[in-house]
Amino acid sequence: MDTADGQGRGTAGLVAAIALYVPEGEKRAGRVSSVTTDPVAGTPLRAVVDFGSTPEGVDTGPDVEVATRVWDGPEAAGERALRGLCAERALMERRMRDPQGRDALSLGEDARWSRAELAVDGRPVEAVVLATGMCWVAAAEAEEGVLVRVYTPAPGPGPVRLERVRDAARLEPMRGRG
Repeated sequence: MDTADGQGRGTAGLVAAIALYVPEGEKRAGRVSSVTTDPVAGTPLRAVVDFGSTPEGVDTGPDVEVATRVWDGPEAAGERALRGLCAERALMERRMRDPQGRDALSLGEDARWSRAELAVDGRPVEAVVLATGMCWVAAAEAEEGVLVRVYTPAPGPGPVRLERVRDAARLEPMRGRG
C-alpha cells in the first residue's frame, strides 16, 4: 500500500480493491476499523467496517460490524469456513471481555448454531449463524470468492440485508480505536 493509512489511495482505493458491505438503509457512516493486506501483493484480503462505537467515547464495541474476507481456497468456501469465520469473532469478543476467564477459549455452553437467509445487494444467500450470550454472528459467501460476516452484540439478530459500498463517502477512513 502506498499511503500512511495503509489503504493505498485512501478509502476510495479500499472500496475499489475489495467488496465492502453495509447494512441496507444504514444512515451512519461506517468506520473502517481494520484492514489486512497480502504481504507480497499489498492488496486487501480482509476489511472490517464498524457502526456505532466511536473513539470519542467509551469503546464498548460496535453496534454492528460487517467484515469482508477474500476466499482463495482451492474450492468454494463451505460450512467449515463459514463456521470458522463466525467462531473467530465470537471468541474474539469473549477474550476481549474476560481474557483470563475459564471460558476464554470456548464458545460457551450457550452457543447455538443455525442458518438464516441474508440478502446481499437484493440477492438471497444462505448464512451460517452463531448465537451466544454475548453476540450474534452470521457468515455467508456474498459472491464468488468473497465471504461476509455480520456481528452484533447479543441478543441479535443483526442486520440481514446488506448492500455493497460503491461510494467511499459512505465510510470514514481507518483510524485508531478509542
